[in-house]
Amino acid sequence: MERKALSVIVVDDDFMIAKVHKKFIESEMGYRVVATTYNYEQTLDEVKKTRPDLLVLDVYLPDRSGIELLRTLRSQCIPCDVILITAATEKEVAEEGFRLGVFDYLIKPFLLDHLKESLVKYQQYKECLSLRANVNQDIVDDLKKIRSMAPVKQLQTGIDFRTLEHIKASLMKTGDFQSAEEVARLAKVSRSTARTYLSYLVEENIVEEKLQYGAVGRPQRLYNLRF
Repeated sequence: MERKALSVIVVDDDFMIAKVHKKFIESEMGYRVVATTYNYEQTLDEVKKTRPDLLVLDVYLPDRSGIELLRTLRSQCIPCDVILITAATEKEVAEEGFRLGVFDYLIKPFLLDHLKESLVKYQQYKECLSLRANVNQDIVDDLKKIRSMAPVKQLQTGIDFRTLEHIKASLMKTGDFQSAEEVARLAKVSRSTARTYLSYLVEENIVEEKLQYGAVGRPQRLYNLRF
């Protein structure tokens, strides 16, 4: 029997970052993004309408915070798991998130590989629960192991999370190989900045690089996302 895909709402006030996360999640087998939202009110309405399995939720929203949204969901007994994403480093935010039962907690800047780890863990967690009508201590221990936090792979010094996400979003616009100059124009950054971030993404195996040879002169380097 084919498993039903896990439904996700992506919540972020930055349109381009939300688009990158949506595309990435949809590339993972067993997931479907049912909506992308950008503020508290829109997200709450969408959650009530679609009843997703999971929210990939940014803390900073323009009207009310992601933590407030999480409190509302819990107070209204709306069953929805949450991967909380934030640039906030205050321990109070982390403590409140865990009190409210977040499945995982990602601190910006992070690589998409770490979001992938969270998605894999969540899928395993849901599969483990779906196979049992009741639980015992061994099953609870297995669920705790699945939910345990993996080490975060930090971005290297000098790489800014939002700039990195804008570079990736610019690559997504055409879905084809682009030059560093084209990426710089779309992302509204300098050519040198685009080249720095593209080289970083190639090293991390997130972006594919190829050479395009012309009739004369040096070959041109072209870039495209791997997912």
